Amino acid sequence: MKTMRMLGVATAVLLVAGSAVAENANQRVVGKKGIGYFNGAAPVGVRYWMNDGMAIDIGVGLDVDTKVPVGTTDTSFFDWAFDLGMPWVLHGEENMIVYFRPGVTLVGDQIFDATTPTVADDKTYNTEFDVNMGIGGEFFLGQLGWPNLSFSGQVGLGLQIVSPGGTGQDTDVNFFTTVDNVNVVNTGSIGFHFYF
Repeated sequence: MKTMRMLGVATAVLLVAGSAVAENANQRVVGKKGIGYFNGAAPVGVRYWMNDGMAIDIGVGLDVDTKVPVGTTDTSFFDWAFDLGMPWVLHGEENMIVYFRPGVTLVGDQIFDATTPTVADDKTYNTEFDVNMGIGGEFFLGQLGWPNLSFSGQVGLGLQIVSPGGTGQDTDVNFFTTVDNVNVVNTGSIGFHFYF
């Protein structure tokens, strides 16, 4: 009887101590930087976990394109995008983080001005400003032996303000839903980070 009681107390102590020692994924990545793919506009980015409840995302996208204007030679266009977000942890598990992420994206799409005929130097920028918020998940491959590699996806809502370049163009304001890096069948992309 006394042995059974001692065994029960020892088991309870081990269970409590074991659960206190186990770290969630959001606790393991504190102070780490994750480099990886974010979204289509700003695909290359860094996620830095400041503490076990909050991170900061910075993404960038650059594109140099060659287009042929009417009646002239080829000309190059420079497009850019910057993305800034702040994931807030809603729930953490051993190999998973569920987060709420507000963010902003600024995109510059260089185009020909709407004048006719088009000349090579007659360029302007369409500027797009997106404010979005979403619920996402980051899944770590710790049980497969890669604890520093994660895949992520997010869905949410956003507000888009597009200011077309050129003369006589009106600003557009739209509400939209987002699906960032979730559906690999239709978009062929999935978000990932490698932490160090």
